[in-house]
Amino acid sequence: MAAMTQTSKTWTNTQTYSMAVISLILGIAAGYLLHAPATAAAGSAVANVSPNAVPGNIPQMPSAADLKRMADKQVAPLLEQLQKNPKDADLLAKIAQSYMAAQQFQSAKQYFEESVAAKPEPDVLNELAFVYVKMGDLDKGIATLNQALTIDPKNANVLYNLGFYEWKGKADPKAAIDAWQSFLKVDPKNPKRSEIEQMMAQAKKHLGIAPGTKTDKPAN
Repeated sequence: MAAMTQTSKTWTNTQTYSMAVISLILGIAAGYLLHAPATAAAGSAVANVSPNAVPGNIPQMPSAADLKRMADKQVAPLLEQLQKNPKDADLLAKIAQSYMAAQQFQSAKQYFEESVAAKPEPDVLNELAFVYVKMGDLDKGIATLNQALTIDPKNANVLYNLGFYEWKGKADPKAAIDAWQSFLKVDPKNPKRSEIEQMMAQAKKHLGIAPGTKTDKPAN
């Protein structure tokens, strides 16, 4: 983190703003991942936004190509380390998280898959599931969360997301309720308890509807 701070002193406003955008994107992703490890990095980088970046002087949002270039530059030293130990699961996950932050989901998928192949960790599987869903493969995302639960059946982050994907993605209220009930059992004091109880109440109204059925008023 010290190296990042030192480098930022020589950045232009555009470079600083662009990195902040990556961090904000990661923050949005982390919202679906509850307490994903990357959320701490997001807050630090956002704080580096130049005070000169005020309305009227804010540069254009970076393009997808810009984000990829910045992500590639960010992971370059990690890739060098990876050459010494290609099966380092933690390092592979860090590279994947950087690509996920930049919305480079194909690259994120590659490194997350390599990470869990080397060492399947529930939290990394949780992030990989998010990437699958972002790439349009909801079934694979749910299967990946279930894989994570075989390793850690009491992982609150995974249970929350499983319920979310079953409800919002598959429109399967029973599966969603089952996941959230397990969530509340393992983490009854979680700050998201009220939110989950509200979603469960809404899901219970749809228990008589077959999974995947479209309704006039989709649950919110």
